Amino acid sequence: MSKKSFTLTMAFVLSLSVGISSAYAQLGGIGKAIRSGVGNATSKAFSDKVSIEKIPATLEEFQTLQTELGTTPEGCVMLQLVAMEMYRRDKAVGLECLKLNNTTTNLGDVTRRLNELFNTSDEYYARPHLVSTYFKGAKPSNGFNPEKPYTIQVRKDPTRGDERSQLLKGIVKHLQVYSDGYDTPWRGVDVVQQKGDTYYRVSNCPALYTQCKEVDFDATEDWKELE
Repeated sequence: MSKKSFTLTMAFVLSLSVGISSAYAQLGGIGKAIRSGVGNATSKAFSDKVSIEKIPATLEEFQTLQTELGTTPEGCVMLQLVAMEMYRRDKAVGLECLKLNNTTTNLGDVTRRLNELFNTSDEYYARPHLVSTYFKGAKPSNGFNPEKPYTIQVRKDPTRGDERSQLLKGIVKHLQVYSDGYDTPWRGVDVVQQKGDTYYRVSNCPALYTQCKEVDFDATEDWKELE
């Protein structure tokens, strides 16, 4: 390769890199999917990881994140956890986010249970750290404080195949997301991309919002709200 050709090639690569960085900057630095390993969440043999930099503060930020993550099954799982945390912080905003990421058949069950865990005055029953338990590095012994960026691990349920749903007008994928907040760490969540829809939506997820473990009484630090 001539010196001139090499210079032109490097200029193109730098220009492309700047363009990609600018595109993510427009997302407000909230998050993007980080694919890992071989295969993806539609494969029985492998799992995917999805990471975000921070929890969105507004409905508009959530919608931006959905355009980045919502077209994949594992991204839909991350969006569900994000919406659940947003519901804990601001019930009105969080409800609109949950509406965007759930089928109408699932929404009521999710909000009823989250109200019990987030809006109770019983400190022994409440679980404000519920969503934190799904992020990498969060354990009872460290106050369920996860590593940054916030990362989840999602796999296909090894015991169940995809199912065609006439009710939901789509193919339901049975997934599992890892959490150290439970004795059974792989928690089931079903997602579906309904006919004509751009995004996946959660159609069933009771395992996501069952009461998780408490922070250990001798934890190295107290639980801190996610950023």
